[in-house]
Amino acid sequence: MKILITLGATAEPIDGVRFITNFSSGATGSFLADSLHKQGHKVLALCAKTAKYLPSSCRKDFFTDFDSLDKLIKKTIKKENFDLIIHLAAVSDFSPKVIICGDKKLLPKDVKKLPSDKDLQIVLKSNFKIVERIKDYAANKPVLVAFKLTNGAKGKSVVEAVSKVKGADFVVHNDLTQITQKSRSFTIYKNVVKQKTCSLAKLPDTILARTLAIKTF
Repeated sequence: MKILITLGATAEPIDGVRFITNFSSGATGSFLADSLHKQGHKVLALCAKTAKYLPSSCRKDFFTDFDSLDKLIKKTIKKENFDLIIHLAAVSDFSPKVIICGDKKLLPKDVKKLPSDKDLQIVLKSNFKIVERIKDYAANKPVLVAFKLTNGAKGKSVVEAVSKVKGADFVVHNDLTQITQKSRSFTIYKNVVKQKTCSLAKLPDTILARTLAIKTF
């Protein structure tokens, strides 16, 4: 099977040295990429340049911010056909649009380094959901798996969060409060219905099994 995985977090620039991001380390995506590659699958990982963990055994390419990731995904899946796309990258919902420094309005891309002795206002623009466009970008019809991270969500709150993920064949949910150094728990949802809960160690095979249930190779 030919598999594309995105991992790590986008970094949205404020100026030439500062950016907005989250603490996604790329650990889960790297584990998936290496595990699937060792099973004999052809894996390409699109990795954040800021990711702490990177796959060691498969092909890699890199992205920086939201625009960079969107363009890289689009270019990659128009050029190559993938059977399975696992979209795990932590994509920023917002990007800095304008920086207001005193009476000046500055564009992040035009500023090498903002002064540190003045108050700043950062105007954010909302980003579209890349996951909703992936199947339109693809030259073929891949199975698409999306990930959804919540923080302290339970019951109906989890279902509501998962239901907002559009375009994926199934969604893998985990919660920040359930992530420890020793264990991580993941729950698979299809059509917002809970299918199965598994550990990180069993996640690669669980995703493959669900993929094969959707598509015959």
